[in-house]
Amino acid sequence: MAPVAGPGGGMGQQAYRRLEHLLVTLALAPGALVQESVLCERLQIGRTPVREAVQRMAGHGLLRVLPRKGLLVAPVLRSELNQVLETRRVLERLLVVKASERASIDQRGALELLAASLERARHDLQAFLRLDYRLDELLAAAGGNTFLVRALEPLHIHCRRCWFLRQSSLDAAQAAGLHAALARAVAAQDGSGAIRALNGIIGAMEELVGGLDALS
Repeated sequence: MAPVAGPGGGMGQQAYRRLEHLLVTLALAPGALVQESVLCERLQIGRTPVREAVQRMAGHGLLRVLPRKGLLVAPVLRSELNQVLETRRVLERLLVVKASERASIDQRGALELLAASLERARHDLQAFLRLDYRLDELLAAAGGNTFLVRALEPLHIHCRRCWFLRQSSLDAAQAAGLHAALARAVAAQDGSGAIRALNGIIGAMEELVGGLDALS
């Protein structure tokens, strides 16, 4: 899910978004140890905003702060991802149902357009990732529940990181199709259809996670 604005906003949110990108795309590899000064250079942002971003990611379980050693990028663990998906299935079901009920005419139109874009991104993981962020932004706005969105945010980051780790096994066409189906169902105010599409998305993620036995 696209990041929600944090308490500090501004540079802190920029640092958070850039750090998220490095984690999701594995530019910061799972298990790597990185120094705060190096992270500031890579993010091209000052120490205070970076520290804010690090604390948020640590709270999400994606970084571990090791005193006098640096920052440990959390490994990708099958056992943890199973918990992520278990939680995501319940919370996101509520979000898509509420979004189906509450989406405005403009939001429904934007979801229809996004569905078409997702269909065109079937073989481009980077484009699909950008569109997935946009889908989550639209669902968050339509759902009208900030607390629910904040609870889902770290779960989506963990899932996206798994996508990149397992991209050789990811059926991008299937993933794009499922996300397009979700967008169209919400646009049509079809809560049952949105739940079916979501179940397909979670099921596909469970298959990817099943290939992480060596890292469990």
